[in-house]
Amino acid sequence: MSSLIFDPASYTVTCGSDSIGLLAKEFALLQFLYDHRHQAFTREQLLDRVWLLEYPVERTVDDHIYRLRRKLRHWPHIAINTVRGYGYSLTVRDRRAVGNPSVQDPEVQEAMRELFKKYHLLGQGRSLLALADRQEVLGFEVDEFYTLYVHFIQGDIPWFLEENGIPFREKLYWMLLMYRGMALRREEVLSFLQLCERVLALRILPDRQHREMEILNILDVYADAGRPGEAINRFEKARQTVESDGLSGFVIPVAIMEMYVQVVAGQSSEAERASGRIERLLQGSPYLREIGRYHIVKGLHLLTQGQRQAGADLIDEGLEVLQASMHVPMLLGAVCQIVLFLQERLPDAPRLEQKYRAFYDALDKEFGLSRYRTDLKEGIQKAIFP
Repeated sequence: MSSLIFDPASYTVTCGSDSIGLLAKEFALLQFLYDHRHQAFTREQLLDRVWLLEYPVERTVDDHIYRLRRKLRHWPHIAINTVRGYGYSLTVRDRRAVGNPSVQDPEVQEAMRELFKKYHLLGQGRSLLALADRQEVLGFEVDEFYTLYVHFIQGDIPWFLEENGIPFREKLYWMLLMYRGMALRREEVLSFLQLCERVLALRILPDRQHREMEILNILDVYADAGRPGEAINRFEKARQTVESDGLSGFVIPVAIMEMYVQVVAGQSSEAERASGRIERLLQGSPYLREIGRYHIVKGLHLLTQGQRQAGADLIDEGLEVLQASMHVPMLLGAVCQIVLFLQERLPDAPRLEQKYRAFYDALDKEFGLSRYRTDLKEGIQKAIFP
């Protein structure tokens, strides 16, 4: 294993024959993480142990982690990992270690990919993350799609902003969905809708993601932008695409999307019928993401029917399920929709809105949404408005 050599006089770090220069605070952080490699630390612990009395805010840690990751990208055996809901850890892989034969075994690789797909379908984000973390021990390699997806469900925005060897076209869809979780107000939703429409018009997404955006993601956005009629007009095409393309995994998500649009549009009887159908579907396919999402939509519907306590309880239950599924972008998007819905449909319930806005603010702090919002939007805009 190539060790890192730290030179405090010049703030340089050397690995083999390669050296990089760091700023003083970056140097101190990297040296601490390297000396305590394979251990996880919270932001507060890093502040106390690396920059005692020097830095008062947690965002400093995130900013330096972001810069260090960019500078360390030429040393792929060294990684600073995000430990969701906790902090960071540095891991070092032995570049000279003999690989497991199973890495070259196509049957093993296919079996592991099928396991990833099953966990993905079931909404078991925690299982996906555990599997990805153990790929070296288990002797397989995570493919490009699930490499992206694992970082996506963790809400790892800095990773998507970095140059990490993956084509931007492959990252764009996931970046858009993460940006969706930053739109709390109508004007922000309208801005996001413009980005989605532009992306679809340019057809720059991979085919599968273009289709998903067209039949699912953008229809929610039309509703949130105050244009539910446009979404309703596209329901039939979405259903036909799901049937003709054999997209069995989209049957429930599309049904929940339709119910949400109907709730926003004030079509209570249609929403009731949709609710009954979704509950029957979920009995045979108890997927975590869909269960959480449905509970939230049903809760919003109950709020419009005057059942405020029952509605709020169901929304809370849905948020708990989404948290259990370890799907950060879906959780963020759901909270944005809840806050926007309460602002526009229940202006006489300010305490309820404040409750979910506080929930969002906590997520903002944990995942750095406000900090990365501008960089994320600029990265998307550069790709679609050259």
